[in-house]
Amino acid sequence: MAKKEVLIINSDSAATSAFEAAKFGYAKDGATFSATLTSGDDNVSLFYGTKNVGPISEGNIKKVTSIPYSAGTAQSSTATIALDSGSAYVKVINTTKGTMNLPVKTFEGASAAAIEALMDIEFAKSSSEFAGFGASVSGAVITITAPIDSHFRLAGNDASSFAYGTDAVPSVGTEAKVAEAEKGGFIDGGLFGLGGTNIKQPVSQVSGNYDLVLIEAEKVTASKAVGNARNYDSFIIEVYVKDGNSTVTPAAIVTQVEKLK
Repeated sequence: MAKKEVLIINSDSAATSAFEAAKFGYAKDGATFSATLTSGDDNVSLFYGTKNVGPISEGNIKKVTSIPYSAGTAQSSTATIALDSGSAYVKVINTTKGTMNLPVKTFEGASAAAIEALMDIEFAKSSSEFAGFGASVSGAVITITAPIDSHFRLAGNDASSFAYGTDAVPSVGTEAKVAEAEKGGFIDGGLFGLGGTNIKQPVSQVSGNYDLVLIEAEKVTASKAVGNARNYDSFIIEVYVKDGNSTVTPAAIVTQVEKLK
């Protein structure tokens, strides 16, 4: 599993020195500051505020991908209700977590309206595993919608039918996702730190939406084993850039980091 470090860029200003707060740039060889990189550079740290990520050198970078912010798309599906022996039921299966024991809720009634009314009650419960889902009814058709970043399947009695309309598309770069990503990239569990789990890590001020620059890299070092053995250490740097920046943009960062391929 590749190690990971996360960098949050709120500023839209380029730094003029290696330790200028709230601005972004590159520190080479652990000291020399530069607003740009040159092919062949070694020991480069991506700098933001007082946090350095690195060092990385030419040949380490394997792939750089820019992923723009997206609010995501909510899944919407329908259940067309037909009664069997005077009643019908709909099972909603929350497949978001992808575990073996998926949350399942059965709604049974004598009409589509009665079933939808039960859904309204369940989906409004903050303690429910279906909290935030929505439902509406028109005649025999119930439309069920999941929250963004959730998805589900439907089942029910044989006479009823089910159709999957709008597919779920995950969000990218939302405030909640960036904050969660930073937790996963803390130094004690990441690529460059030696601090250990007892050190409390600072949390960036995540606010609004972000574009992502995904840097995939690998360092090759000599192994202590006999012969020509090598160690191959894969790592990922996730750089979250404030969406809407005009100076420190994903495109500008990609241009510089790709010089280290």
